[in-house]
Amino acid sequence: VRCTNSVYCSENGVTAVITDQASSDNTDFILGKHAFSRMAQTTDAAASLLALGAFIFLSVSSVACSYPDKNITIKIDESSNNPYYLAFVIWYQQGRRDIIVMQLCETQNFVCKFLDRSHGAVWTTTSPPSGPLSLRMLFSDEEEGEETWVVPINNIPGDWKAGETYD
Repeated sequence: VRCTNSVYCSENGVTAVITDQASSDNTDFILGKHAFSRMAQTTDAAASLLALGAFIFLSVSSVACSYPDKNITIKIDESSNNPYYLAFVIWYQQGRRDIIVMQLCETQNFVCKFLDRSHGAVWTTTSPPSGPLSLRMLFSDEEEGEETWVVPINNIPGDWKAGETYD
C-alpha cells in the first residue's frame, strides 16, 4: 500500500495483510498509526497523514504473503465454546491464493462439514464434530485460474480451547 499524496508521503509503501474483502468495489483500508508513519516523509508529515485519515489516496498492488519458517496456524476465537461452537482464523497463509472453501473433518472417519465465513478471516460452525479434527481448505489462484485442496499435516486436538493456537 502506497500513499500517493506527494506533499506528505514518501515513495515507499508498506506491506499490509488483507484479512477481509467486501463484495463491492468500494474499498477501504483500515491502517494503523505505524503504517501511516512508515509511509510519511517525516515525523511531522506522519502526524498530518494521521489527521487526514480516510481522506488520502492509496495505490495498491498485490504481493505474495511470505512467512519464513511458519506453518499455517489456526487461532481459536475467544467466542468458541467446545463442543457447541467453533470459530477460528488462519494465520501465516503463504502465497497469493485465497481460501474460498473450508471443511472441518473428523480424523477417524473423515466425515466433513462445510464451514461458514463469518466475517473477515473468521470461519465458524455450530456443533463441530468431536474428537481430533482436520481441515480441508480450497485455495483459489485467480491469476493462474487454479483451485487446489490443501490439508494441513497437524490436527486440531479434540479438547481444543478458546484462545489457543494450533500449528
